[in-house]
Amino acid sequence: MSNRSLSSALRSLGRRNGSSRRLVASSRRQFSSTPAYGVRAIFAETDNSELNTILSTIQEKIILPSYLPGKQRKIVFDPKMRSHLEQNPVVIEVEGLEHKFSSIDRFKEIENSKTILNRALAKMQTAEDWSNLGTLLAGYKKAGIKLKPDHWGKIVRMAGTRGYIYAVIECAKQADQTGLLLTNRETVVRILAFVNDKITESKWDAAETKQALKWAGLVLDLLQRPEHALPTLRTRDRLHFSRLVRGMTLFTTSSAVKVKQQAGEAVDEDLVLFRDEVNVFNSLWRDSVTQDLTQVEEFAKLNPTVERNSAPNGVRVPQALSGSAYVQVLAQNIKGVALARELLGDEAKDLAPVEDALNKHLTEFVKTSHGRSKSWEDEFEKVAGKRPDWPSA
Repeated sequence: MSNRSLSSALRSLGRRNGSSRRLVASSRRQFSSTPAYGVRAIFAETDNSELNTILSTIQEKIILPSYLPGKQRKIVFDPKMRSHLEQNPVVIEVEGLEHKFSSIDRFKEIENSKTILNRALAKMQTAEDWSNLGTLLAGYKKAGIKLKPDHWGKIVRMAGTRGYIYAVIECAKQADQTGLLLTNRETVVRILAFVNDKITESKWDAAETKQALKWAGLVLDLLQRPEHALPTLRTRDRLHFSRLVRGMTLFTTSSAVKVKQQAGEAVDEDLVLFRDEVNVFNSLWRDSVTQDLTQVEEFAKLNPTVERNSAPNGVRVPQALSGSAYVQVLAQNIKGVALARELLGDEAKDLAPVEDALNKHLTEFVKTSHGRSKSWEDEFEKVAGKRPDWPSA
């Protein structure tokens, strides 16, 4: 089945389950009054005074200066020009609202951009807070501040852990402004894992499953856009053809069909599209079922044990996923395959070896990992609905 067909399947299940920027910064008005996901030029005010203070600092010291022409920006950042600036103020005006710049000593008055970003993220707790993520990332991009993979990973983890993974998806939709690209394997699987958490944590609630399905379809669509695909990769090597990624969307779609079926709704048309998805998933696994999955590239790049052991010359290679997150990703794949086999019966008999291979790999990972904890068993149970039968540590 084509990627377009799978996206249509996701959207079909979801349906049946239910210009110019305004730059404002002055002593009278420092924030926008309308919080909403997306990209604005200024931050939306929140009920969190500490977060407001941090965002105000970022806005005035990092973002707003980036809108100035180079000559004026140089004056603003030169402490020796303080008197000159007081007598010859630099002002920007957009849509009738003004900001008058004060002199900024970049070495004494501006906190490290990554440090203050982390402080802002730490204070984001509510939907209102996270609605500022797009503005924050767009402002950093405008200011020429490049974030590294570990920064993007932290953004995804914090948003997902606090229940606002959609803020990240919204930023990915506007990647040209925010710089948030879905080209990193860890970022993509974490996003999908948090999306699927809506299903597992709600115990397959119909409304939550419907929304998860919509978001998973959106992520899959984004992965097929040119801006989210590394041009050096062959089409087959891109992330929307990843076995693990498609296993996670298989979990989402099979959960949606199962929920509809249990509610007594007609699923015949859904199953037609679902069969196509299962066929694609099967084709991706055709050459890997009998392989040692620790040696398969996409598993190795996410497996924390492999990453740690591959460190050259004793230099530690950062783990791609934590042990708990790796268990979560594998568990969602296993459950997705199990649900597909339940829904399609003998038609999905070719999935049995895939399920066996995933279970074997997960068991071996747990058995050989030094970081095993009870949280891994809890994570597996949340997804699979039963405690795992793993060997004793």
